Amino acid sequence: MPDSGVILVAALSGRAIAQAVARTGAIVATMDQFGDADLPMPARCVAGDPVAGFDREALIAAARTLAPPGSALVVGSGFEQAPDMLGALMQAGPYRLLGNGPDIVRAVKDPAGFAARLATLGLEDLGIGHPETQLAMPDDAIPGHWLVKRTGAAGGWHIVPWAGSPLPDGHYLQRRAEGRPTSVAFIADCTGRCETVAISRQWTDPAPDAPFRYGGAVLPAAVPQSLADRLAEAARRIAAAFGLVGLNSLDLLVDGNSVTVLEVNPRPGATLDLLERHRLGGVMRAHLDAAAGRGWTLGAARPGVIAGAVAYAASALTVPTVFSWPPWCADLPRPGSAVGSGQPLCSVTAWGGDEEEARHRLSCRIKRIVADCSRRACFVERTADGLASLQC
Repeated sequence: MPDSGVILVAALSGRAIAQAVARTGAIVATMDQFGDADLPMPARCVAGDPVAGFDREALIAAARTLAPPGSALVVGSGFEQAPDMLGALMQAGPYRLLGNGPDIVRAVKDPAGFAARLATLGLEDLGIGHPETQLAMPDDAIPGHWLVKRTGAAGGWHIVPWAGSPLPDGHYLQRRAEGRPTSVAFIADCTGRCETVAISRQWTDPAPDAPFRYGGAVLPAAVPQSLADRLAEAARRIAAAFGLVGLNSLDLLVDGNSVTVLEVNPRPGATLDLLERHRLGGVMRAHLDAAAGRGWTLGAARPGVIAGAVAYAASALTVPTVFSWPPWCADLPRPGSAVGSGQPLCSVTAWGGDEEEARHRLSCRIKRIVADCSRRACFVERTADGLASLQC
């Protein structure tokens, strides 16, 4: 079937991928769950749940209205917990996937299978391990030493300390490990070539019911070259073992010389905006070419360090009808939409000369945009008796 020239994007939050695809000059159509104001058109907001994923029938129906048969398909988060849905979406066009197929996604997101495969790769020779993983409660398990994780979920919302209660369906236990959250973004292809795009430091932004909620990331992280080489080799071995292609990320904990692999995200992830700006020419073109089996190159790295994070609403608000968003904000909610307390308001980025400066500027910008948006969201409502009441 001939290529339609359209690239269909499907992700829980598709703005970053859609904009990156559009920057390559391709025609892009997008399906996601947020429908942000800065999402390139055409786009459809598809029903579902941020943790459970898309509604399958709604997703396929939206795809058929947006992209003709033969279109290419790029996916982000939302399919790791439902690789069969990815297969159904591919067949619905049919669409030509530029990324990792359902079998690869299923393999890297199977907790027991992933752990077993890692054990065969000789990562211990690199000083790299993997936390003990259990699909059921061990008889000798001690609450406080384990985390409960949902298979295939993303964003950290699903991770909580295990308190000793039975595991819900679709969840598993992973022993706690020490270290700073670190991630290796890499591009791989079917020839065995694998190159590191950047190493990032990440952090959480805890909420009362989500102590491991994703906060943000800064890149490139200042790490010793010997550590960078070990992480790159680990990514290469894992990519070859699972047949990964395109842009992926390897999440780890780094504690001095000790490194612990947590998981692989087999698709463009939360740091895509930062990676696109870090590398001249962006990385999406390299992702598309590598996944399609074409020759690909990575642009040179720009000087400086870039940080990005999610700005969460401090309290429930209605987005102002008229509001001037700064250029360093993205994932912009539509005017008049409701944002719940603790829910994502927007994404924020900042450059600096080093990690400390970039993160400081980022923190200042987050405080500013949350305060400004909250203040402008306050409005005067006339009551029935003619009196004005201030509501925020």
